[in-house]
Order: sequence, then structure tokens, then C-alpha cells
Amino acid sequence: MAVSSNFLLFSASLLFFTVSPSIQASFRPKALVLPLTKDASTTQYVTQIKQRTPLVPIKLSLDLGAESLWVDCDQNYVSSTYKSARCNSAQCNLARSKACGSCSDGPKPGCNNNICSLLPSNSFKNVGTIGKVAQDVVAVQSTDGKSSGKVVSTSKFLFTCGATFLLDGLASGVKGVAGLGRTKISKPRSRS
Repeated sequence: MAVSSNFLLFSASLLFFTVSPSIQASFRPKALVLPLTKDASTTQYVTQIKQRTPLVPIKLSLDLGAESLWVDCDQNYVSSTYKSARCNSAQCNLARSKACGSCSDGPKPGCNNNICSLLPSNSFKNVGTIGKVAQDVVAVQSTDGKSSGKVVSTSKFLFTCGATFLLDGLASGVKGVAGLGRTKISKPRSRS
């Protein structure tokens, strides 16, 4: 199956988040479109979303088995809408986090006290670590199946903060992994 103009159309059954309440109630996208390219040097499939406030383009390697989207929060993660998921919160329960942690570095993206944890990993290099569960704004182009639609966003997209060393072996310019595994917070299933 050819991928026209390097775009992959995710059907309505693969919507990875619901439209935020700030989007007009009458607008419901039929599907979302994510750019998809194959990196020649790593043969990884790479997509791009916009995340944070202000929105920043983020390149991600696709991993069909990864439990969640994770991004490197150690290098230049700046966002006015970043929120950590507190231990025993609804977000931590949804993520099925069983661990809570704290940081000696003080509060910052990926490093806060009383925050639930997951295990972001790089399956291309078979490495992983402990990462903090968080939420932030994510925006993606929508489509009606024939043409581009509005950019839709959610302010409560759950993801995991990974560490910079997890980027080793990922495609050039990639800042994390878009997990498509069978969990409640993976890309196809995440809801806000």
C-alpha cells in the first residue's frame, strides 16, 4: 500500500485522543493524519506531532509495542502547560503506574516529587529507564478522509518523560518514541 505524500491516515478507530473542550463542540474529526517517513539510516518509521505550550514540532520513532509516548524531558523541554501526574491520581491509575518517585534536582519536567513512574524504553537498542508520567498539550492535523481539516489538540495528553540516553540509536532529530502498544495511554487509545 503506497503512502501518499508521506502521510499515514489513522482511521477513526485509531484516534489517540479526544478533542479538547476548547475545540468547537460541533467539530469532530473523522481521523487524524500524522506525517510518516522511513529514516534511511535506521529504517525506523518516524512521525511528527506538535507538543507543549508554545507548540513545538517533535519527531518520534514509531514502536508498535511501546506502552506510551515518551519524550526526552532532560534537554530543552520547556512548556507552560506541562503538569506532572501525582501519585495515586486518575492519570497514574490510567497509566497503570505502580511506582512513585521523587527527585533531588527539584521540580522540572521529568523531575518532581510524589510523581508516578513508568518505564520508557528504546526497543531499537533494548534499553530502558524509569520515567515520570506527565501531561501536556498535543496537536495533530485532522482530515475528513479526502482533505486536510483543522488542527485538533488536547491539553491533557498523557506521556512519559524519558532520559536523553534513550535517544541513542533512534533516527536523527528524534526526541522520543510514539508507542502503539495495547495500553490505555498508548497513541491509539489515549483519551483526555
